[in-house]
Amino acid sequence: MRIEVLSKGLFSLIIDNGRVGRQRDGFCESGPMDSNAYDWANFLAFNLDGTPCIEAIGEMRLRVDEDCIIAVTGRNPSLDIDGNAKTTYQSQKVPAGATITFGSTSLGCKAYLAVGGNWQVPKAVGSACTVVREQLGGLDNKGSVLKEGDCIEVLANTRNQDSAKMRTLPQQHIDDYGFLESIRVIPGYQFSSFSTVAMRTFETSSYTVSSAIDRMGFRLTGEPVTADIENMRSEAIHLGAIQVPGDGQPIVMMRDRQTLGGYPKLGCVSPCDISRLAQAMPGEKVNFVFQHEEEARADWLLMTSRRRRLQGEIL
Repeated sequence: MRIEVLSKGLFSLIIDNGRVGRQRDGFCESGPMDSNAYDWANFLAFNLDGTPCIEAIGEMRLRVDEDCIIAVTGRNPSLDIDGNAKTTYQSQKVPAGATITFGSTSLGCKAYLAVGGNWQVPKAVGSACTVVREQLGGLDNKGSVLKEGDCIEVLANTRNQDSAKMRTLPQQHIDDYGFLESIRVIPGYQFSSFSTVAMRTFETSSYTVSSAIDRMGFRLTGEPVTADIENMRSEAIHLGAIQVPGDGQPIVMMRDRQTLGGYPKLGCVSPCDISRLAQAMPGEKVNFVFQHEEEARADWLLMTSRRRRLQGEIL
């Protein structure tokens, strides 16, 4: 099956679960910005975990030349097939020759399109994920974003397609992408280098998501916080690490972050909240609260357990 790109949207990439464990070799982790939405898209499209899909900002249009099953997820996602609006977070059958239009109704947010089957896309360093900055991955394996005229080959999974029970994620289980609840932060290595006043300032202030955001990092603006470290050795940077440069304005490191950094870090955004933060739009305000690492671990295990149980109920 060929998926032809008719309209590329604002910024659309082929992604998978990333280059896990390859930071030590100098490659960024990459992967989906919103891993929750990515995982659900593949599940609803009857794909295995880690199957490539499309992460799109802006409205994207594609045409398929064979029958297939798709799913669209993300923050406020939209989907129509041949001009007919369809439900997102649900398996959808698409006939051969149909045009798929999908995206997010919130400007700048990410939508995910999964197409059921085995994606025939090149892999580099164990992943099909596109990293523009490293010129790695993508259809040309040079880190190029998707463009009009590109064609993606997928070996569609046609087994029992006609009789397959379509999957739906109930509305009450779709992630809440609002920011009424604070983003949880696990204290980091340099936590003790920030004063009590700085910590209190960080927890009691609202920070605005700036326009300087991308897959590498989210720069926030608000009350400055500083550490008493003037010089430090560069060290590995984890997903969600909150670096504080000299101006005191926090930067949350995201999927395409560099492998090393030399700024002090307040801590790391909880893996339970990083997908929500990744869908924030410029101008939105977020608050943070520190959380003990054991509590964060328990939250993560509980969230993962609930997802697996829910998937079992949907099957």
